[in-house]
Amino acid sequence: RELRLLCPMAALRTVLAVVVGMACAEGVRGLSRSAFRSPLATTHRTARAGSAAVMKAEKLDTEGFKEAAQGDVPIVVDVYAQWCGPCQLMAPFLDEVADMYSGKVRVVKVDADEEEELAAYLRVQGLPTLLFIRDRQVVGRIEGAMMKDEISAWIEHHFFGAPVPASG
Repeated sequence: RELRLLCPMAALRTVLAVVVGMACAEGVRGLSRSAFRSPLATTHRTARAGSAAVMKAEKLDTEGFKEAAQGDVPIVVDVYAQWCGPCQLMAPFLDEVADMYSGKVRVVKVDADEEEELAAYLRVQGLPTLLFIRDRQVVGRIEGAMMKDEISAWIEHHFFGAPVPASG
């Protein structure tokens, strides 16, 4: 199974500004994974000046995902891959969102390469994919990289009754 790498126009400007020269287009089938390795493909450590480390999106395997999905707290699932540049660019934003909604929303990450069967079960077609799960059901799905404020707006919509965010 092959996944598409998606970059919506709203995030494309950020991707290009951060990683100069990185090739990113819809439907980049046939290119090797190494073509999308990013210098940002390392673990992000985010901390506030003078305070404790920020709550991070937690990486889950299939069993951890099953447990999280059975919980009462709504969850945002980031389906990503290490080789996916836009996924890596979005990672620090997810960590910030996890901190913002700590105790209200659980933000988790699933590596599509390590958990292929789970990605197939969740019908992931492109990376990154965000799934919004409430009451054990997927209530929203977005493919493509997003900024922190966009992720937050969709969380507010899917979990707290805010209006549908305007598309960028």
